[in-house]
Amino acid sequence: MMAKKYKAVTCIVLVHIVFILISCTSVEFVKTGEEYPSLNETDEVQVLLTIDKNQYDEIGIADIGGVSLPVRIEKAKQIARSKGGNVIVPVTMCTEEAQKRMRSGYIIQSFYILKTKTEAIAPKEAIESKQITPPVEEEFIPEKQAATFQQLLQHYPSLQGQPFTNTMVPLRFYKIPPSLLVYGLSDYKLCLMQFDTDNTVLVFIPKEKITVIKNSIDTRSTIAIDFTPLGVYKKKYPVLKMLSE
Repeated sequence: MMAKKYKAVTCIVLVHIVFILISCTSVEFVKTGEEYPSLNETDEVQVLLTIDKNQYDEIGIADIGGVSLPVRIEKAKQIARSKGGNVIVPVTMCTEEAQKRMRSGYIIQSFYILKTKTEAIAPKEAIESKQITPPVEEEFIPEKQAATFQQLLQHYPSLQGQPFTNTMVPLRFYKIPPSLLVYGLSDYKLCLMQFDTDNTVLVFIPKEKITVIKNSIDTRSTIAIDFTPLGVYKKKYPVLKMLSE
């Protein structure tokens, strides 16, 4: 009798453990490219460790935390399908914080969400608007190389790698979220800046510019920032990289 009760209790405990492993996941998605129409839940999503970047369109980066690798992979596949991607590439995050969490059993892992170029179709925005995107030279690059907030928020894939200059007000330094470490700028500081009256942006600051930015924060002064767009954080904060002279 006692043995049966012990088995029953053990089964209940195991069920709870499985439930915890499945449910204790955190998800953060950073859009770095165009989104495509969602795939079906049964559509295959490949897991690749190495890729030829020329063969894929990058949609974004999913930062998934949890204690179970299979659960993290399945969650990444779900996100990929919802964004129209058919490939995920897991990335090991080798930060000090990640190492501590690995020892505790909880891991935050980034996944690149990609779509095979040979299968890529018109982006979701193009389908919804049914309009031809204007040439970059006419629409997205003003004569004075100043970008608008909406351009940085919606059209950054076309602007990546191009230099821009805008005046901003540095507000405070911002702890780099794990999902933004994929840009490889861990030596930079991240600063929240007032871009215009209603909007703020996140700017990666190189070491040689930190003192200048700190002084601007202390005095709440406006400063000209030379930058290039990187992506968008939480769908509302353009992520920029300040350029060195």
